[in-house]
Amino acid sequence: MRILSKTHSGLIYVYHSQDLLTVTDYRRDAMDFPVFVVLPGSGVGLRFGTPVPKQYTDIRNKSLFLYTVQAFHRFPWIHTIVVVVSPSDIPLVQEQLEGNNLTRVRVVAGAKTRHRSIYNGVKALKDVCRGDDVVLIHDIVRVLAEEHVVKDVANAARLHGASGITRPLTSTVIAKSSDGFLSESLDRTKYLASEMPQGFNFNVINTAFEKATEYDFEFGTECLHLALKYTGTKAWLVEGPDSLWKVTYRKDLFAAEGILTENLSSIYVEEGSSHLRDTVMSCIASSGLKISSEKTPNCTDSGFIFFVPQKSLELEIATKIKKICSLMNKITLDHSAEDSDSSLNVLTDKMNNSEESSGTEESSGKNKGTHNTVNKVCTKCSFLTRKTVVTLVEIDKNDERREIIEDVRDQILGECLPENVDICVVVYHSEANSHKVGSLVASLVRNQDSGMNYQVLYVE
Repeated sequence: MRILSKTHSGLIYVYHSQDLLTVTDYRRDAMDFPVFVVLPGSGVGLRFGTPVPKQYTDIRNKSLFLYTVQAFHRFPWIHTIVVVVSPSDIPLVQEQLEGNNLTRVRVVAGAKTRHRSIYNGVKALKDVCRGDDVVLIHDIVRVLAEEHVVKDVANAARLHGASGITRPLTSTVIAKSSDGFLSESLDRTKYLASEMPQGFNFNVINTAFEKATEYDFEFGTECLHLALKYTGTKAWLVEGPDSLWKVTYRKDLFAAEGILTENLSSIYVEEGSSHLRDTVMSCIASSGLKISSEKTPNCTDSGFIFFVPQKSLELEIATKIKKICSLMNKITLDHSAEDSDSSLNVLTDKMNNSEESSGTEESSGKNKGTHNTVNKVCTKCSFLTRKTVVTLVEIDKNDERREIIEDVRDQILGECLPENVDICVVVYHSEANSHKVGSLVASLVRNQDSGMNYQVLYVE
């Protein structure tokens, strides 16, 4: 058994049992050969236990299968993705793919068994695949596909003809006799769990299916075994991460949503001198969310955090909120912060001319919903459709301007914001518990879809 184990240097050490055989340098940043993907998804999901097949179950208003397609579509080196579904589902799937601007995808009809469906997907690539091109096979309900893992499998398949992902067995495998008693217990240290994706040279997997028997098509589930049985190609086994699990039961949907939130979401935190910023970032990181490394907000972010410093005048607060609303319209509609005032931390230092700035914004019409843009789908952020904005307004402990809460709420309600943007204002005084404020902010950007588009909260 051959297993790849990656190192920090980018080298791949190859092991056979306990002995080091060789070292291969896979340059992960360059893919100099075509890679294709087949996603079988025509099953009915009997174990899932609902009338709707699990691949069409919604997570954050998106069908589950779309996350898997998007996971591969975001890699520019993937040439074509073939989605294999039940013939009756083809119109629905095509509509959803087109609606999310997933353009490098073909949809073909599946069959009654797994192998037959995969073979239909492989045959759909005959007009574009050469013999040594790499075809990856991945379950459509395995929503995560980390790029370095996919590249490892593709490179190994290119080099050896076939490759697969493995994980250690976590439970002992036993067999029972026909009369229901234990007959055998396998040593799990000698066996591995086969996962996805799997990779093949096109001529290997195509030939294997051409030679497969009816028994293989009816009862077989392992493509690596077909490649070995009918082409003599031994699959190179790559040790994979624990994120390769698939949605099988309804309870898995909750885990899938949490993992997708953590992997797809990034939170923009405004630069500035706020003493609260470090605490907020720490609380966000502790909640499992990623903090954006960009200096400006963009459409790939799902959360946005801005600061209004202590002693800001009411007009300064109003102007900043107006700028934030303008920025969110620009990001959500145009998928770009260009030509909008994204330097919102100018207010953190000091606004030199609040009235002139406010007047300029109003005259430009940016905050009145007068964008002459079409709400188009962006391939980078189409799965981060919900945006949460949290604006932290600091006031002095002795400041009795509690009416600021009502003023801020009225202003937000008067702004023209996209329906998929939730805006929350957290008002806190200068001596408030910073960890309490940071935890609240982390909760707001993580627990989206609260049903409240506009919230103003006060932290004692």
